[in-house]
Amino acid sequence: MKKDEKMTFTKSILSIVVLLYFIGALLGGILVVAAAVVNWKLGMPIDSQMFVAYAAYLGAPTATAIAFYAWKSKCENLLKIEYGRQQYQSSEVPDQVSMDTLANMNGGHY
Repeated sequence: MKKDEKMTFTKSILSIVVLLYFIGALLGGILVVAAAVVNWKLGMPIDSQMFVAYAAYLGAPTATAIAFYAWKSKCENLLKIEYGRQQYQSSEVPDQVSMDTLANMNGGHY
């Protein structure tokens, strides 16, 4: 974060949520391994459900974050391409060049 940027309420809440996620991931990993070791030492079968729950805890937010980041990047790139096309509108660059660039981003239709 830049020095002149203010810490907004949303950024502080999001920072707390991310911090709690990483603390939960670390603590969850420790507890899952500890439970598996205890079960193994006592001769009990290791419960696979704790691994499934831990994987869901890690995987769901990660997949959501990746999907959101991809969507956000696509939107930003579309804006940059459109801005660039507007900058070169008066020059000899044909519109088809920027349209070809966008073709794969929205199914070939603009």
